[in-house]
Amino acid sequence: MNLRYSQLGLCVGGLASAVLAVPVYAQEHIAPTVVVTATRQPVKANELLADVTVIDRAQIERAAASNVVDLLSRQPGVQFARNGGPGASVSLYLRGTKPDQTKILVDGVPFNSTALSGSSLQYLSLNNVERIEIVRGAASAIYGADAIGGVINIITRTAEPGLRLDGYAGAGSRDTRQGDLAVSGGDERWRFRLHVNSLNTDGFSSRRGASNRDADDDRYRNEGYGGALSFHPAEGHEVGVSFLEQSGTVQYDSFGGSGNFDDRASFKTSVFNAFVRNRLTSSWSSRLSYGRTDEDRADYSEPAPWDPLGITRRESTNETLSWQNDIALPIGTGLVVVERFEQVARPRETFAEGNVQIDSLGLGWTADLGPHSWQANVRHDDHSRYGDKLTGGVSYGYQLAPDLRASAGVSKAFKSPSLDQLYNVSYGNPDLKPENALNRELGLTWASGNQLVTATYFINTIEDMIGWSGGYANVDKARIRGLTLAYALNVDGWDFAANADFLDAKDRTTGFRLGRRAKQSMNVSATRTIGAWTLGGEWALVGSRYDTNFETNRLGGYGLVNLTARYAIDRDWSVEARADNVFDKQYETARGYGTPGAGVFIGVRYAPR
Repeated sequence: MNLRYSQLGLCVGGLASAVLAVPVYAQEHIAPTVVVTATRQPVKANELLADVTVIDRAQIERAAASNVVDLLSRQPGVQFARNGGPGASVSLYLRGTKPDQTKILVDGVPFNSTALSGSSLQYLSLNNVERIEIVRGAASAIYGADAIGGVINIITRTAEPGLRLDGYAGAGSRDTRQGDLAVSGGDERWRFRLHVNSLNTDGFSSRRGASNRDADDDRYRNEGYGGALSFHPAEGHEVGVSFLEQSGTVQYDSFGGSGNFDDRASFKTSVFNAFVRNRLTSSWSSRLSYGRTDEDRADYSEPAPWDPLGITRRESTNETLSWQNDIALPIGTGLVVVERFEQVARPRETFAEGNVQIDSLGLGWTADLGPHSWQANVRHDDHSRYGDKLTGGVSYGYQLAPDLRASAGVSKAFKSPSLDQLYNVSYGNPDLKPENALNRELGLTWASGNQLVTATYFINTIEDMIGWSGGYANVDKARIRGLTLAYALNVDGWDFAANADFLDAKDRTTGFRLGRRAKQSMNVSATRTIGAWTLGGEWALVGSRYDTNFETNRLGGYGLVNLTARYAIDRDWSVEARADNVFDKQYETARGYGTPGAGVFIGVRYAPR
């Protein structure tokens, strides 16, 4: 990899609101959460300007969610569609944008796939996640291509001084078995963490009532391992490396075909990250990092005249080299990042060889001046296929009262076509152009003591959106308007959170609603700690949608109720239980693919405090 020149990314902001999480900074007399993803720099949540959710480790354990996708689906601004059971492909819609228009990071390393689903989030083990930061709104001025809808950064667990063993073992409905084990330790200079995880389930048939092979259960197996090592030679200096790998097999019911073939896929995905962090002076810190993700997936489906092998193979690699500089200025803070990104798709049965390189330079500034807050970012991306792309953004906030702040922002974003859209031998189109977006938003935040209320109104217009017209083409234009409301309360052992989204996502060419996006959705959660018990409940409401972008194949709305319970045996041991879809609601998020019915899961966790 060559590093041609520098990128500077800077701030998008975020005010914390979480769905089943404790308020990000609205807890009684607790210091505000520090957020990294929104600005690429550590910033207190109550000093940010845009729309952010932070889910920390305690909230993850309290939610007792079975996977990353289920946890994300309950957050503000997030909708999803799943084509089958556990391990099947998942499409995540952040603020109504397409799945591949959200930038996915793992420990800051780009995790977006060459495929249309955006990433392989469904394979990640939630027990290895320390926190998740969600930045809603266009963020290409900070993170470059793909960040039209926002950014999701999944941060894995690291070690603290002292030797520690932690683990989880659980089982439940559909013969589900899950196990995770980790060992970590070190001192003030050296630290390490190693982990292994396994998930096996018989799954279920997503084709309820089928009379052929599609009626059988679709099994899923996922096993993984990983680790992290860091060295702190002196205060303000650190060298670190981390890695993870997940692999397995998944059965699914394909759309079309006779229904008598054992459709299945094997997968392997990995993430590697290495960095050197140095505080060079009292006002200048530097971080040099290299990240790599690898994806290898093979799908085996029923052979057909146009596909005699019935095999679809995808193998790709992302590499990122980044040099980030944080600079304290006389007024405010600056950020300068030099970055090169390269994605390579290797030739397979249905995939021609292709690659893309992007060299980036960005500059930015953030400052608080009395009641005024400012942030400005600009980024130049030199794309190997499309040449120069310039994106920028500016946000302003004003403290109307000690507990009340208003904010406004405008930002540009773009997404380059995926390698699958460009080079697939069956339907790729090498003449595709990048998608371009302009996002505008207004925000209002009230934070008082143990309560937090946020309201964000946004308009995102997207040009040259890639759609299907006998093949991929730049045929669509979209306008997505929305209002996101969130409330959080923490008092007397109660944690309460609620959010609601009102979305108007339309194709400006046809006037039709964009498929699989509900106009209204709502999430409510409450947890109560009573002695050694922590009891919780979640209620999700999702309105009706259409399965296509032409307002055909209507999908009915639905409501789900989940219950959780945790009993602390002592300081380190606990028993956790979760009941999903307790009223056994039957619904679809993608036409023709059923979803899991009622299920109960119980496990034991050992986590020294």
